[in-house]
Amino acid sequence: MRNKQYNNCISDLKKYGNSSLSYLTLSKKLSVFRSKKWNGYFAYKEFFNSVIILGNPVVPKESIKEAVDDLLKTFSKNKKHLGFFLCSEEVANILKKKGFKTYFFGKEAVINPKKFNISGKKGWSIRSSVNYARRNKMIVEEYKCSKKRNLKLEDEINEISNEWRIRKKNPELDFAFGHVNFNDYKNIRYFICKQKRKVVGFINIYPIYRINSYYLDLTRHGNNSPRGTIDFLYYECIKKLEQEGIEKIYIGLSPLSFLKSYNNEHNQNYIKIMIIFHPLLELIYPFKSEFFYKKKFATDWESNYVCFYPRISIRTLFSLLHSVYEGGFAGIFIYKIKSFFK
Repeated sequence: MRNKQYNNCISDLKKYGNSSLSYLTLSKKLSVFRSKKWNGYFAYKEFFNSVIILGNPVVPKESIKEAVDDLLKTFSKNKKHLGFFLCSEEVANILKKKGFKTYFFGKEAVINPKKFNISGKKGWSIRSSVNYARRNKMIVEEYKCSKKRNLKLEDEINEISNEWRIRKKNPELDFAFGHVNFNDYKNIRYFICKQKRKVVGFINIYPIYRINSYYLDLTRHGNNSPRGTIDFLYYECIKKLEQEGIEKIYIGLSPLSFLKSYNNEHNQNYIKIMIIFHPLLELIYPFKSEFFYKKKFATDWESNYVCFYPRISIRTLFSLLHSVYEGGFAGIFIYKIKSFFK
C-alpha cells in the first residue's frame, strides 16, 4: 500500500510540486488527502483533532480553490481545525478568501545561480572560506546513493550527522525538515566535503520538479571540521547546479525574519507578539544565526505564511509544534535537560 501511495505521489510531485517543501511530502510519517474530482494531494499530520498541512498543496494551479473547498468540507464536518505550515504568498491569498486566518512567518532565502557571486564586501567571508579550503586540499564530491551504494561512506555521513545533532543540543526537527535517509528516497543528492579522504561535512538537496529548482536541506559538519567547511560545500554545490541549468536553489526559511518590515494592518497585533517573544523562541530555534548565515548567500527572498481555519487556536498551535518537534514542548524540555548531562 505504501509503495502504491509513494508512486502516485511522486507522479503528481513531478507535475505539480512547486515549493521547496514539496519533496518532503513523500515522508512515510505523513497522511495524504485526495479526491477523484481533481489531481494531486495535500500531505498532512494530525494531532489533537487538528490537521497540519505541509507547504503548498501538490495540486494543479487551476484546481487549488476546488481542492481547498473539498479539504474544508471533509475535515470541518468532524470539527477539526486546519493549519497550513509554510505556504507561499499566492496560496495564502487563496486560503484567505476561503476564510483562513493568514500570518506572515518570515522569508525563505533563495539563490539564483546566475546572480550569485563572491566578489565584493558581501562575498568576503565565502571567498575566504573557499580559498582556505583549496589551500588545505579540501574537495567536494557528489554521492549518488541511488546509483551505487557505499556503506562505509554512509556510516561516515551518519557519524557527522550524529555529532552535529549532539553538539546543537536540540531534538532533531521533523515535518518541514528532512533526515539522512539512503533507503527510501531515490532522488536526494548528497554533496560530501573531504579532507585527506575523511568526510568532514555534507549537505543534501531535493528536487523541486515543477520549477527546475532544488531545495538545500541538511547542512552538517563534524566536531573537528576545518573552518569554512559548509561555505565551501555551498559554493561547490551552487557552481555544480549552475552548470546543470538549475534556475533557483532554496536554502530554507529564516523564521520570523523581516517582521519589522512586514506591513499588514490586519496582522499588527500578531507581529508585535512575535517581536516581543522572539528572544524566548531563540531558546527553541536559532533564528538569528540562521538568518545571518543565509543572508550572505541569498540573492532573493520569498515570503512564507502559516494559515489557520477557522482561526488560530491553542490546539492547532500545539499540533503544529508537535509536528515539527516530536513530543512538543515536553519533548523539547526533556531533550534540553538530557543534553546538559552529556
